[in-house]
Amino acid sequence: MTLEGKKTYITAVVLALGSFAMAMGWLSQEQYQVIVGLLASLGLAALRSGVAKSATDKANTGEAD
Repeated sequence: MTLEGKKTYITAVVLALGSFAMAMGWLSQEQYQVIVGLLASLGLAALRSGVAKSATDKANTGEAD
């Protein structure tokens, strides 16, 4: 199984679960901030990877911007 095209969505779901856990009182504010920081950086990395891959795919197929 490949995660191609799903990393950003998985990151968003895990962040939503973290928000739910904090709302339920299962996480402290400090724990939540660490989780949000890590997941935000992972989400941005996945998004950056997707944008770069999209540009490469367009160049390979000869599509114009």
